Amino acid sequence: METRSLRPYIVIVCLMALTSLAFAFSVDVSLTDEAGVHLRLPGTLGNWSGDEIRFCQNPKCRKSWVASEIDEPELWGRLSDKSLSEEDILPKDTGMLKKVYTHPTGRSVHASVVLSARERGSIHRPEVCLTGQGQDLTAKHVIEVPIDGREEPLQVMVLELERKFRIEGGKSRKHGTYYAYWFIGKDRETPHHHMRMALMAFDRIFRNVAHRWAYISVDGIREIGSEDYHDEIRTFISDLYPAIKIDST
Repeated sequence: METRSLRPYIVIVCLMALTSLAFAFSVDVSLTDEAGVHLRLPGTLGNWSGDEIRFCQNPKCRKSWVASEIDEPELWGRLSDKSLSEEDILPKDTGMLKKVYTHPTGRSVHASVVLSARERGSIHRPEVCLTGQGQDLTAKHVIEVPIDGREEPLQVMVLELERKFRIEGGKSRKHGTYYAYWFIGKDRETPHHHMRMALMAFDRIFRNVAHRWAYISVDGIREIGSEDYHDEIRTFISDLYPAIKIDST
């Protein structure tokens, strides 16, 4: 059958999908506070030591500190788990926690847990924010992370990012970073944003419930052209996963 003759069927399928999604997000469902993860990040993960990140909420400040750097307790009243822009954009009941973890070798990674608010669409694809911060997305792929006690490996989305900056002499240099994440709901896990939306729609239509979703992220520095950083992601997440996952049994 020619492609042209298939077009009406493709249009119908797309319209049906859009209608289903519209119905899913408009029907009266039971909103619950049940989630697939705890809003917490441990103080240590294997050989990694964590320090909570706090953000100044004064528009003239726009700085962040790790908890161990804060000497005066009263400063905590002016700091938040979210940056000022995140406080402005995200629903107020969005849960968020960020830590920087340091390894004895001197390597460091950032980890975060973002838990959706009562408005279940309050979390989105991280690519939207990352590219808006002036970083170039150069590659995107899924890797598998073996987890003890889990039958199948966890699938994690990995973004390879680059940022150009000027060095002495007017020359430019590239700085490579990675950003790994996956979405998790109650009894649901996926590294794909569109699959998360489909699962949310399915639960609304066929289960009549809307649980809280979250996305977990890990980011750090990578050498451009090398995939050695995959080992860092796998090692770190294999320790992180059982520390935050809620056992559904």
